Amino acid sequence: MREMRKITAGGLSKILEENYRWHETDEEEGEVADLSNANLIKAELSGLLLSGANLSGADLSGAHMPGVDLASANLCRASLIAADLSGAELWYADLSGASLSGAHLREAHLDDTNLSHADLSGADLFKTDLRGANLSGADLSGADLRGACLNKADLSEADLSGADLSGADLRKANLTRVRGLTIEQISVVKTLYGAKLNLERTKQVRKKYPHLLEESEKSVIKKVTLRSSYKTLSVSEVQSMPNVSIREKYDYGFYGYSKIIHHYHPESYLTEEVVEDNATGLMWCQSGFRFQVWRGATDWVEDLNSEEGYAGYNDWRLPTLEEAVSLLESSKMNGGLYIDPVFSKKWWTWTGDKCEDGEGSEVAWGVHFYFGRVNWVNVNDECVSVRPVRTMK
Repeated sequence: MREMRKITAGGLSKILEENYRWHETDEEEGEVADLSNANLIKAELSGLLLSGANLSGADLSGAHMPGVDLASANLCRASLIAADLSGAELWYADLSGASLSGAHLREAHLDDTNLSHADLSGADLFKTDLRGANLSGADLSGADLRGACLNKADLSEADLSGADLSGADLRKANLTRVRGLTIEQISVVKTLYGAKLNLERTKQVRKKYPHLLEESEKSVIKKVTLRSSYKTLSVSEVQSMPNVSIREKYDYGFYGYSKIIHHYHPESYLTEEVVEDNATGLMWCQSGFRFQVWRGATDWVEDLNSEEGYAGYNDWRLPTLEEAVSLLESSKMNGGLYIDPVFSKKWWTWTGDKCEDGEGSEVAWGVHFYFGRVNWVNVNDECVSVRPVRTMK
């Protein structure tokens, strides 16, 4: 039996502080957290930034971790029995062989996570995002998977005995050699369109529930047209923007998120160049670019359009504030950022809109994806990254 590391409250605080600095300075300062084999039973880790951390073999049983960011973290063989991970960010994390029996993972983000041979028996996975997750050989017996998204998930040889799959999305999931799955469980799923089933099970479903194998009608895309020309906006005008839900107003802007339901084109970001949003008719640079002052950002976008342009286009521009705010999500979805994971993890963007209330300084509006915040920024003193946009024809 491996020896567990004892970490004092002060030691843990220092490790977490260094890990935060490591992220905030683009890995130039600080140090990524190493909590391997640490005894963190019933630890309070809610809402912390631990993406990329090494927690392999750690004992997190009963830990309180709602909203924690563990994206790309190594949790291989970690014990998270009865831990509260509701709403946590765990995409791309390695949880292979981890003990998650009875864990609370409600509405957590586990897309593309490695959960092979993990113990998820009795786990609360209600409306959890498990798109593309590796669940091969996992124990999901008695798990609550109601409304879970298992699109393209690998469930081969997983144990689904007694699991509640009501309303689960199993499109293109691999269900070959699954154990304990009954036709009654299958009857209440949302869809099996494109799922891999053995021949006998396919015949059974086609006979009793053929609609589950059919492609469902595509939801109607509610298109929203956003302002694309720049303006000078007061704080009060910004706080009255359409399509936005405001959590808190303050002197320089607000904290909030967009109410627009995005329809990002599933193929557009595979090149890691652009992301197309069919709801707004906008094409975004998938990655943000270099931190710089506002005038440097505008010049840089002009250079981006020179010669062959970027991704074959020559009409890139800084977004308007309405366009940039449309990317703000209601919860942290991408490495601790309020932005969809289809985008890179740059946490700022300039806009082309100015502010008339800069207390005598020249200021422009920016959107901060780490805090979910909109605020004006001094154009000469502050360096902000850039996420260019263009209107699709």
